[in-house]
Amino acid sequence: MLKKTLLAAVVFSVTATAVQANELSGYVTASFGKAKAEVPKIVKDELKDWEFWGGNTSSDRKDTAYKINFGLKLNPYLAVELQYIDLGSANYKGRDSGSFIGGSWVDSEKFSFKSSGLGANLVGVYPVNNFSVFAKVGYHLLQTKSAYKYDYSSTSFSAYESSSKTLNQWTPSFGIGVSYAMIKDISLVAEYERYQGVADKKVNLYSQKLSFKHDIDFASIGLRYTF
Repeated sequence: MLKKTLLAAVVFSVTATAVQANELSGYVTASFGKAKAEVPKIVKDELKDWEFWGGNTSSDRKDTAYKINFGLKLNPYLAVELQYIDLGSANYKGRDSGSFIGGSWVDSEKFSFKSSGLGANLVGVYPVNNFSVFAKVGYHLLQTKSAYKYDYSSTSFSAYESSSKTLNQWTPSFGIGVSYAMIKDISLVAEYERYQGVADKKVNLYSQKLSFKHDIDFASIGLRYTF
């Protein structure tokens, strides 16, 4: 709560200063790219167990991601943004199989995560002719939909377990980027961002309270319209 209050105070303060200076202009940016998720520790430990016992594992940590933000340029060097972002999904699997006298068995486990949400950024800008280099810090309320499935089946026995949880968590972010003004009011924008501590909440799994906390990196390219 204190972090959110401090961020709101900073945004309000710089906005009020710029309004008094009457230097406001706005922009909208749409960007697409690739997000890459860090493997949560509990998932990493599970995959290591599968490999230790001779099972097969797979990870799909990259996905197409996108964002749309509305910016308010307070002066040539400072802006604030409101943003919606979809960071795509990440999936992890473990699988094993075998046979015994009179039958066979198959064992599998799957984790999946999908994150998206709203937030705000404070942006520092350094313009150089048609180029602008910028750095940003932000705070986002990300919703992560997590799912877990376990399936065991054999000739004589089967077991199945599944659970899902939606985790809403305030997440800090930071990023750097560059924009190039191609024509009047239209710019090409390239960025790298990190969303830190996504899904940083304890959930019930294996009769324990475990965390799916992880970071997500997002590299994107987009178009910006200034008005």
